[in-house]
Amino acid sequence: MTRIKYLLLFLLLFQFNSKLFSQDVDDLNEDFLSNIDGFAINPKIGPAFAEYDLNSMPSMGIGFNIIKNNFIYSIDYIGHDILAALILDSPSQNQLGAMMGKYLGERYFRIQYQAGINMFWGEYDSPGETQPFIGIGGGPNSSFFTIGAASNVGLKYIPSKKFSIGIDLLLNLNFKNSMFMPMLSIEFGELRNAIESPRNR
Repeated sequence: MTRIKYLLLFLLLFQFNSKLFSQDVDDLNEDFLSNIDGFAINPKIGPAFAEYDLNSMPSMGIGFNIIKNNFIYSIDYIGHDILAALILDSPSQNQLGAMMGKYLGERYFRIQYQAGINMFWGEYDSPGETQPFIGIGGGPNSSFFTIGAASNVGLKYIPSKKFSIGIDLLLNLNFKNSMFMPMLSIEFGELRNAIESPRNR
């Protein structure tokens, strides 16, 4: 039943974004990068709430966004428990996703929604046999790798054309341990055109 539930959620995500994928096939031509409207480097930080664990995990990551014709194309990396892994050699998890979607708003506020696919891999501590992942290999830590669907809904405040701050609500949906992540998001780059005052028009 669990796999059937996830399969239905996968289909719903991709059905929700089907018009986006079909509408932009013609845009992926040779001069795509030369005609982009903007781009952004997007660091983010926040807690991750896992399906099989009530405790949140500290997570941080970075993304790269390309903006074209009100569409956003993104590649995001997010690491879970990364600092604990570096300092204490604890298990950590990683996800790498590619998403596309649209945004609404050209001035100071923007809402964006995206969906796509992601890879999810890493290790977890396995002292017993009740862990949600299927381990590969032996030892105190067990490794895993899976693929899944990713989605993001973001609300941004853009005080200048090169900077924004906001909240991203991310979903990592997979067959191992799905996660929900509310994250503080900052963007640096070319986000919008300059807003002219009525006097200068």
